[in-house]
Amino acid sequence: MLVLVCCCFCYSNSLADTTNTSPVTEDLSTGTITNPQYGCPSGTTAAQINSSNWGRQTIRFGECVNTFAISRAINQALSQSGISVDKAHYSWRYVHCFNTPLFSCNQNISNRVNTATGEITDDTYWDELQVTVEITDANGTVVKSETWNMDKWYQWNAANSYSGNEETSGSVRWQIVEGNIDFYNHVDKIGTIYTPNQLGDVRFRIVGNDGGNWDGYYGPVVNQVKTWFTYRNNPCTDTALYDPSCPGYATALAQYEYNQNCAANALYDPGCPGYSTAYYNQQCTANALYDSGCPGYADAYYTQQCQLDPLYDSGCTGYAEAYYTQQCTADPLYDSGCTGYAEAYYTQQCTANPLYDSGCTGYAAAYLAQQCSLDATYDSSCTGYFDAKCDKDSLFDVGCPGYQQAYFDQQCLLNPQYDQLCNGYIAPVVSDPTQIDDGTGTGDAVVDDVINTDTTPGIILIPVIPEPEPEVPEIIVVDNTQDTTTVPAPLTDLDVEIPNVSIENIEREVEQEIERELEIVVEVEPETSEPEVVEDSSTEETTEESTTEESTEESTEESTEESTEESTEEESTEEESTEEESTEEESTEEESTEEETTEEESTEEESTEEAEEKEESKEETVVAKKETKKKTLTKKQKADAKKKKMKEIIKNKLKALAVEMGKAQSLKDQAALQQLIAALINYVPGFNEYGKYNIPGINFYQPESIYQDKKVPENQRGLLNGLASELLHKKMVDMQYEGME
Repeated sequence: MLVLVCCCFCYSNSLADTTNTSPVTEDLSTGTITNPQYGCPSGTTAAQINSSNWGRQTIRFGECVNTFAISRAINQALSQSGISVDKAHYSWRYVHCFNTPLFSCNQNISNRVNTATGEITDDTYWDELQVTVEITDANGTVVKSETWNMDKWYQWNAANSYSGNEETSGSVRWQIVEGNIDFYNHVDKIGTIYTPNQLGDVRFRIVGNDGGNWDGYYGPVVNQVKTWFTYRNNPCTDTALYDPSCPGYATALAQYEYNQNCAANALYDPGCPGYSTAYYNQQCTANALYDSGCPGYADAYYTQQCQLDPLYDSGCTGYAEAYYTQQCTADPLYDSGCTGYAEAYYTQQCTANPLYDSGCTGYAAAYLAQQCSLDATYDSSCTGYFDAKCDKDSLFDVGCPGYQQAYFDQQCLLNPQYDQLCNGYIAPVVSDPTQIDDGTGTGDAVVDDVINTDTTPGIILIPVIPEPEPEVPEIIVVDNTQDTTTVPAPLTDLDVEIPNVSIENIEREVEQEIERELEIVVEVEPETSEPEVVEDSSTEETTEESTTEESTEESTEESTEESTEESTEEESTEEESTEEESTEEESTEEESTEEETTEEESTEEESTEEAEEKEESKEETVVAKKETKKKTLTKKQKADAKKKKMKEIIKNKLKALAVEMGKAQSLKDQAALQQLIAALINYVPGFNEYGKYNIPGINFYQPESIYQDKKVPENQRGLLNGLASELLHKKMVDMQYEGME
């Protein structure tokens, strides 16, 4: 708005500097007449340019609808330079005859028009006359146009009082039409400023015909087509800001606005004068930290640092709280009120000593190491475990120093008749080795016969090596609130009573049962010089009493076996419920169970031997009165009977142990029961005899070492190294150890 006002003020004097060119009458002969698209209808008269009638050049229209066109080049009419065109003026003259098929031009005219105003009341036979004026630019594009239509009747040969512009030429009254086309209105600043070179032509297109259907030229007549122009000095030459239509207006306006904006505010653009100073002042005002030279920079910087980090200076707001948080973050042990203090303290104590609490990482390993340092026999994984066990008991393993001597001493202690070198050994006196068992043998005629026979060596029974009773580890519970350490009560013993089912006991039981079955009580003369006892009744009573005692012993043994089987079934049931626990615990508990079993066996053997000694003393007393004579069996019969009986007893023992395994509640109980079951399953009576026979006269391959200087590689595929089965096995072992932790 400011630009327009300024321009109006600056160029108001130029509004009067306008000039009109002289009107130019067009030479109608240079125009063209165009027929309708499909030609004039048959019997109609086409328009023509006539110069003989009417005194001048005219365009006469008949019944055919024709178009007359003529144009003038504007740059020919305006050849001046530095000017702009304001208006294009035009004018022409015309007359016409409003006839009908029955009436001539003025005949009965009042029936068709209002003769006082010229308004048409019946246009059935009204003539058509239309003139279109067009202005084109230099490219031929129409930029301005106006159209005029003949809409009133004027009497062609008389004056018309309502006509605004007519002239008389002879007897003809010509109606004059004038008008102009504005290019630019300098008062209202409307339009487009054109130079003559930017404009093209002024075109006239006249369409007319006679509507009265008379053959001939009875339609409108047109002549004296004129053009002229109004122009002035081009105001765009002085300034492109005069009007948006001026060339370069956009650039000039942009520069003008730029200058105005820079003058109003130097920060409008970096190119404005004084921009740098204004920008610096603006930044310092917005933020004193923009530059160290800004006013208030020091105070603003201190405030900024305190906001970013209250620890910047002890005078910052919130410094104490931030410092406490910092110390707690760096070390939760800084203060007991720090978040995570309890966890950090626990971790610290566990790191210093994994034995601080059972939940500490590495507690199990540290506890094991502690117990091993106190007693190397605590666990088989302890360093020096084997040597320590051997130091405590030479019978711990056959590899222990002094094992042979200790074993010999143990056997002699259990039975002085074990060897002739034992203290208390009594040489046996046998009168009839096949009939009488005087206690000097092993108690098994088959075994005694094998030992005394040169061709067939005796059956060697591998003794059960007693295991020392394992020591129960002490679990140390540490109270986190105090520095003292309390020791809880030791763990309880096994929850399943493991029966004494060693091979020696089974064999002893078999032999006793066979002996009871084969015993026959008969009267025998005493060996001493005491008088004979003739009383039959007393003898019979004695026989009955002995028989009764035997039956009582048998029933007692049967009831004992039944009760043993019932307890064994309960133990096997408990053992089956805990078969899924880890292998490592089984191996450890197996050793302790073997030790307990061996001790129980040794105790039972001692008690058995004492009982036997008492029975021998009783038998010696009774021998004075009578002797028990055994039923005579061959060696083969006795051996077969013993093997059959052994199989029955072992079978019953295995059933009882299986029941007890289902009752076992811990891996230790399971391992002990499994060891007994494996020992019973692997035992075959008389199996070792097969290795003592040779085939006479046959020399089999002698032992010879081969491949002494070569190394035979292992079959990796056979070892299943890296295969799915090995990986699965390792995974299962790892899972067991994880479950133990």
